[in-house]
Amino acid sequence: MFWGLHSLSVMSIMDMKVLSLFEEETPQIFTLCGRDPRSSLRILRPGLAISEMAVSQLPGVPSAVWTVKRNVNDEFDAFVVVSFANATLLLSIGETVEEVSDSGFLDSTRSLAVSLIGDDSLMQVHPSGIRHIREDGRGNEWRTP
Repeated sequence: MFWGLHSLSVMSIMDMKVLSLFEEETPQIFTLCGRDPRSSLRILRPGLAISEMAVSQLPGVPSAVWTVKRNVNDEFDAFVVVSFANATLLLSIGETVEEVSDSGFLDSTRSLAVSLIGDDSLMQVHPSGIRHIREDGRGNEWRTP
């Protein structure tokens, strides 16, 4: 009897929107999963209220977002990396959220992946190669052949 309400899906999410269509206190997450006859619309109604910590206008539509720590042992993430079609934006998380201009990241290209690596440095994968950014901001560049 509850099968239709609680069916599991391993299909990929094709699209997602966060809206308050039912005029409830917290917005719902709507996802379109799967393809063709196996597609489905999923609605997630969270039980906790959402609190906006910061609001910022972005220069375009992001293609990817990552959060990374400054050091391996840090409890919280220190940066938000936002990738656009032709640019990457690095934001510092603290009492305020601020753009970092001298980060060592290539900001004139999109990022495909960003990660903290073992020696407290960051790695940026971009279409032309990989950039290893040390803690002091210096970087090594490996170009694709």
